[in-house]
Amino acid sequence: MVFSSTTFVFFFLPVTLIGYFICRNIRVKNIWLLLASLFFYFWGGPTFLPILVFCICFNYFGGILISGARSKGNVIAEKTTFVLVIIGNIANLCYWKYTGFFLNTINEWFHTTIQVPSITLPIGISFFTFQGMSYVIDLYRKRVPVQKNITNIALYISMFPQLIAGPIVRYESISGQIDKRRCTVEEFSSGIRLFVVGLSKKLIIANSVASIADKIFGLPANENMISVSWLGVVCYTFQLYFDFSGYSDMAIGLGRMFGFIFPANFNYPYISRSISEFWRRWHISLSSWFRDYVYIPLGGSRTGNVYLNLLCVFFLTGLWHGASWNFVFWGLIFAVCTITERWIKRHVKPDHFKAMPGIAGILLNVAGWAYTMFVWMMSMVLFRADTLQNAGSYYLSLFGINKLKNVGFTLSYYINRYEFFVLIAAAFFSFPVAKNIYSLLKKKLPQIGFAILLNIGTLILFVVNTMYILTETYNPFIYFRF
Repeated sequence: MVFSSTTFVFFFLPVTLIGYFICRNIRVKNIWLLLASLFFYFWGGPTFLPILVFCICFNYFGGILISGARSKGNVIAEKTTFVLVIIGNIANLCYWKYTGFFLNTINEWFHTTIQVPSITLPIGISFFTFQGMSYVIDLYRKRVPVQKNITNIALYISMFPQLIAGPIVRYESISGQIDKRRCTVEEFSSGIRLFVVGLSKKLIIANSVASIADKIFGLPANENMISVSWLGVVCYTFQLYFDFSGYSDMAIGLGRMFGFIFPANFNYPYISRSISEFWRRWHISLSSWFRDYVYIPLGGSRTGNVYLNLLCVFFLTGLWHGASWNFVFWGLIFAVCTITERWIKRHVKPDHFKAMPGIAGILLNVAGWAYTMFVWMMSMVLFRADTLQNAGSYYLSLFGINKLKNVGFTLSYYINRYEFFVLIAAAFFSFPVAKNIYSLLKKKLPQIGFAILLNIGTLILFVVNTMYILTETYNPFIYFRF
């Protein structure tokens, strides 16, 4: 069940909201929301529900054992239990997500014939596994007390707004909201608006450019002209951003409807002027998770080899996104860029990084932005292609190195007036122009007038989204496969 489906928008969500607000106290509300979340996950894959339940129980009882050892002053047992719980989480994730990748790699490298089992990847396992680990790590670090109510842990790990594709909500940041929260009219209204905005990103922009990207990437690379190949990369670059940021907006908006405040997951990453800045703006919840739970424990930038620490983080980031060498190299690209930027910052005088006046400063910012977007767009080929070989062929087509064969479609075939309008809209909303207009109107207009304008705009967007929902075919969110 996807957020952009008729089933979710017109049946599941209204029923869940009505039942939630009928419940009198927070404990009953939590139980209702938990049952709705489990049903939501069951709908997407009935055979995967036991895996989610296992993750919940494993981390809940692991937390109980860690707390019990701590209360007895047994430091060794506490640490041993913690390590075993973390290993258990990682082992579970590796079995379902990486078994085939590891065995295929061994067969290729060592020319063995190990039988590779057919394992279907459970939906959202990377996300809910990281959330379960977050609880255990925060508990071990004494940042939160042990949670003795299994319903609360189950709700935290399985909450349907962010269960399938994030954002990855840290237990430390939400533990207080599980037992004590209230949903005001203002928060509920802002949740609706954010949900509608996210839905618009997905249906109007992401799905529209996806149809172009799918057609272009679906052809052999040597059948695409240079201009067509670049159009495919541009479209997929916009698709990934509006697809994933749209889902995050909807998840955060849904959370507000139920009284939860989830952290932002995107902050206009396409305005970044360096790869380091890009990863502070893109998939913020994942970046901060690796920063706090991997990078800093390894030593961060203060102890050990900072470059090796960064390499480990981006290697894991790439592997987290998918069980293939495409994603490993995808992560290593950003490791090289980030390490290079860190080295330059360390060895070049600080004065060189101060804002330069006039045209020189503008050119420097434009150059930084162009470099960042070029690297990101090049990485999109690895992200989108099925194999390294296909990615390599596509790179050749981007720069006109390959020999064209059976070229059947030119640029005009893929873009008509509607697609051109969507591409312009995608570029426009990739920058904070609309956000600035919103802030200006809020400041200049009377409060009532602004509220009326905002509600009318939201209603119009929802009507347009409804038309898209009723006419479009199924198009799942990209990050569902992670």
